[in-house]
Amino acid sequence: MNHHSVDNSLSEEDEHYIPLYLKNIKPQPSNPKFEDQLKFISSVQQSVLNVSEKKTGIPFGNKREPKELYEAKAGLCYDRSRVIEKILRYSGFKTRHIAIFSKVKTKSTIKSLITPGVSSHAVTEVLTKNGWLVVDSVAPWISIDINNKPISIHEINYSVENNSLLTWREDPPTPIYLNSFTFIIGLYSRHGNFYPPYNFIPDIEYGELIQNIM
Repeated sequence: MNHHSVDNSLSEEDEHYIPLYLKNIKPQPSNPKFEDQLKFISSVQQSVLNVSEKKTGIPFGNKREPKELYEAKAGLCYDRSRVIEKILRYSGFKTRHIAIFSKVKTKSTIKSLITPGVSSHAVTEVLTKNGWLVVDSVAPWISIDINNKPISIHEINYSVENNSLLTWREDPPTPIYLNSFTFIIGLYSRHGNFYPPYNFIPDIEYGELIQNIM
C-alpha cells in the first residue's frame, strides 16, 4: 500500500522552488487572523495560476511538483491543485486533495467514478481558523459566503444534494459546484499515471482517503 501511496512530503527540490512562488507574497503575521489567512491563501492561489498561465496539462507518467509546474509555465486543475497544496503545507497549513465528479448524467456516485469522460475537477481544501476552505485550481475563487464564512466541500455537496441555497460572496467559477456531484478526499487520479510508480493503480494518499469515513 505504501509503495503506491502518493508522497505528500516536501522534498529538497520543493524547498528550493516553493519560495519562487512566494517571492511577491507578504508573509502571514506570527499570529494570523482569519482574514490574514484568507489573504495569504488567495495570494498563493493567484501565484500558481499566474505561473501556470498556459492551460496545458503535464503529461502522464511525469512528475507534477512545484518545479515541473514552474518550468513548464503550464498546468491543469490536477497539476495546479498539487502545487497549491504543497505551498500551503510549506507555509504551515493542513491541506487535503479533493477529486470532484459530476453526477448530472450518471445520477450515481459509483457510475460517476467508473465512467470515462465524466466531468471532473481537482481542488484543494485548506484548514483555516474558521474551518475547511475550498481553493479552486482554475480560477481565483475560494469558498466564502457573504458572511465571510468558509464553506467546506461537504457543506457544498450537502447544499446541492438537498437543494438548500448557499449565498456566495462570489459565484463558483464552474458549474460542477452547483449541480449534483460526488467527491473523494485523497484521490489524485483514477488511472494511476500522475504519481510513481505510474501504473494502473489509482493515485491515492491513504492518510487523506481515510478522512472520507471520519
